[in-house]
Amino acid sequence: MMEEVIFIFSFTVTPENQARYDEVREQQFKITEGEEGTLLYEVFKDENGVYCQHERYANEAAALVHVQNTHKQLEEWFQLVELKQIISLGNLSDDYKKQFQLKEVFEPYAHVEK
Repeated sequence: MMEEVIFIFSFTVTPENQARYDEVREQQFKITEGEEGTLLYEVFKDENGVYCQHERYANEAAALVHVQNTHKQLEEWFQLVELKQIISLGNLSDDYKKQFQLKEVFEPYAHVEK
């Protein structure tokens, strides 16, 4: 059974928030680098200014540690971005889904790994 959890966020940032968003993102990255259970943390941007953030954690507990470590930055992040979508992949407890108001949660169905 897959323990890893993955989150994919899509969002935009208004031009007036861009500089502060970049500062907050860098703070998040610095904190995240030291987290043992954070396996991947990356941000993409398309030509229209839509961002896609991809996060992968060893398990739900590691994702919670990340939230605890970056809670200050996350509060500001949510004020700076216009969130379009959150997709969650993996086994997440009902408590976790409820706490973070996750609506698009996909549980493991089939898997091949090399």
